Amino acid sequence: MKNIAIIEKEPTVEEYIQLRNSIGWKILKRDKIKKGLDNSIYCVCAEDKGNIVGFGRIIGDGGTVFYIQDIMVNPSYQKQKIGTLIMEKIIDYINNNCTEGAIIGLIAISGLDKFYKKFGFSYNQNNRFYRYE
Repeated sequence: MKNIAIIEKEPTVEEYIQLRNSIGWKILKRDKIKKGLDNSIYCVCAEDKGNIVGFGRIIGDGGTVFYIQDIMVNPSYQKQKIGTLIMEKIIDYINNNCTEGAIIGLIAISGLDKFYKKFGFSYNQNNRFYRYE
């Protein structure tokens, strides 16, 4: 793996857009992206020499509901465990900050069952989301 640093920080709107572009996700309006990032409970970025190559965040109410959102890794950095490092940091935050019985979940594209299962999530086929067990 390259010299990747996992940093607790909110990316700039431009960094977020660049990362979404790299993986082919739809680009939203800048002001809405800014509002969304600002309202995140927790953000973590993966950086290579100061450039953001991965990202993940938690959204929710900060007390009883936590949803993991926007787990992204630039394709040229995929298959290097960067997504795993991002998720480990997010799970550490959840374990240290949420109350017992809180709802912890995420929505993801299909085919990621094995990836999220190793972090304690199980797939709910009826509702199409993963829940932390």
